[in-house]
Amino acid sequence: MLKIKDKRAFVFYAIAVVMLWQLGATIRDLCTDTFAQMSTQNSIVASFVFTKNTGGAFSLFEGHPYLLAIFGVLVLGALIVYVYKRVTFDDKYKILALVFFSSGILGNLYERMTLGYVVDYIKLNFVNFAVFNAFDVMICTSVLIFLFMVLYEDILSLRVKNGKNNS
Repeated sequence: MLKIKDKRAFVFYAIAVVMLWQLGATIRDLCTDTFAQMSTQNSIVASFVFTKNTGGAFSLFEGHPYLLAIFGVLVLGALIVYVYKRVTFDDKYKILALVFFSSGILGNLYERMTLGYVVDYIKLNFVNFAVFNAFDVMICTSVLIFLFMVLYEDILSLRVKNGKNNS
């Protein structure tokens, strides 16, 4: 039987995931508006376009949205169980990273399940790069947070190992 590790952490996680997911959906609606697309088309930095992506990152598994949806459901389920069983409210950066990761997965998953594709709309004009969306940004942000957490822990352990503890 699953036993909750920290109810406050899980409730915060659940509410924050839903709020960030809805923020991403609102950003999508604003950016795919015809006026937003027209007003940014001459921008040097970025423009808003409307693109249907039936694949994953960089169109991997293109044409198989339900395979990606199954993968998304499995990963999201594993994240929810992990937060439920292992995360405490003191793990602030871990919760933050998990919220960003889960919201990004949920947003792309919802679009795959309801539309059959993911709406990508942010096009960087100064570089030849794939069109992406706010949910992709959330997933990448979570990876950066995790990387910084790992690097910080490694630096702390090296300081302790070398006898340079600030305590």
